[in-house]
Amino acid sequence: TAAPLFFKIVDSLRAQKLDGAEPDRPLPPNVTRVEVCTASGDLPNDLCKDRSSTWFIPGKSPIRISRLHRAVKIDTRTGNPTCDNGPYVRTEVYEFWPTDLQRLFRQAGMPRRQPPVMPDCAQTDNEPGDAPLITSPNRGATYTVQLSKMTPIALRASAAATEQTLYWFANGGLIGKSKGGEGVNWLPGGPGSYQLRVIDQHGRADVREVEVEFVP
Repeated sequence: TAAPLFFKIVDSLRAQKLDGAEPDRPLPPNVTRVEVCTASGDLPNDLCKDRSSTWFIPGKSPIRISRLHRAVKIDTRTGNPTCDNGPYVRTEVYEFWPTDLQRLFRQAGMPRRQPPVMPDCAQTDNEPGDAPLITSPNRGATYTVQLSKMTPIALRASAAATEQTLYWFANGGLIGKSKGGEGVNWLPGGPGSYQLRVIDQHGRADVREVEVEFVP
């Protein structure tokens, strides 16, 4: 039979360390992992329970807060969405997929649960507290970074609750995350104008425009 020859080949491959195992590959510099909402691939909000991790480059990889999962108040007496609160109201979480993706899911035989038609009422009841407020850097500030001593710039924001997760972005690229009142260190990739944005888990945001200069 061919079995003896097969085992000789396997032994030879193992001796040469060619046993088919995935070799160790060094990671590119400045790459780290971030937790995302599995369904959307975006940063998770409070309502996304199924999460996974993926690789990203801080300040480069475009990423945003997921708005796929949203809470809907349902009147248990009618089964319809409502704007009211009370003993006959329960909250359900729905996935709000764009219509083009809903069509693709149906074509693939994987239709998603259709969310109800939302009533015309404010949705802020599900998002308590105020938006985060950037406290550092100062509005319109110019920062000088010495190339001989690359000192990161401290980013800090206040939040309605200290346990809230805040996500920081520079020109649309994710820098990192922090809790309310804590800071994130940011090292710009080069001189120029930057739009710094902090977003909480409800999608509320604050923005600062800063200038960065590099000197020897």
